Amino acid sequence: MTGLLQLLLLVSLTLASEPSCPACSKYDYEEKLLERMVRMEFAFEKVLNENKAVIKTVEQDLTRIKEENTRLHATVDALKDQQEQAELKLVSFMEGVERNQSSTLEKIVSDSNTTLEQTISAFNDIKDQIVTPMVYFHARSPQTSSLSTGEVIVYKTVETNQGNGYSATTGKFTAPARGLYLFFMHTCTPPSKYAYLQIVKESSVLIASEHYDKERYTCSTSPAFVQLDASESVWVQCSSGAAYVQLYEDSHRWTSYGGALIHN
Repeated sequence: MTGLLQLLLLVSLTLASEPSCPACSKYDYEEKLLERMVRMEFAFEKVLNENKAVIKTVEQDLTRIKEENTRLHATVDALKDQQEQAELKLVSFMEGVERNQSSTLEKIVSDSNTTLEQTISAFNDIKDQIVTPMVYFHARSPQTSSLSTGEVIVYKTVETNQGNGYSATTGKFTAPARGLYLFFMHTCTPPSKYAYLQIVKESSVLIASEHYDKERYTCSTSPAFVQLDASESVWVQCSSGAAYVQLYEDSHRWTSYGGALIHN
């Protein structure tokens, strides 16, 4: 546009400079006009060339801008795809973490419950081994005072019977639980009478005693330790009976039998 204005201005100046001098010939005028027209044509061609160069430069710049714009769009699209893929990976990762955490938590709870159950079971086993149940008894007053050989002494008055192991009907103690027991028999006799007694476990003698005093009422005690299984029985029996074998009891002297579980 600037080149075209310059050309028009040049034409105007050329036309406006026609000589008004009468002395100037028409030939000279035409020659000068032609010369000016040639110069104007060269100037016009120069302006056109310059405009073409400018147009070409502009077109090249537009082409580069379009290419850059296309490249930028492609880059933006690629970035969007990468962002979407990253978001999908993040969601998948978070879901995996949540699943793993849930699975891990369930496993921890399951393992904790199992460990707790095992601990409780072990504790109960240890408790059963450590805690000794309350088992003890004491009975007195033999059912008969004169005894025969092999006779089981039945102590009819039961002072205590924790665990219900002693029977006042049979005179025998039956262990309600396995463990170590301590038994004793306290034997009293009148003057010049004998007592031959023994503590027996299932027909095996644990301890035997002989008691005698010629002039006085006397007593003696015989203890015995024994390991029993549940349902095994222990009792007192006469090892030798006769007319001179006799037991005695009054308010001061008790003929008695007792025992207790001391460890299981």
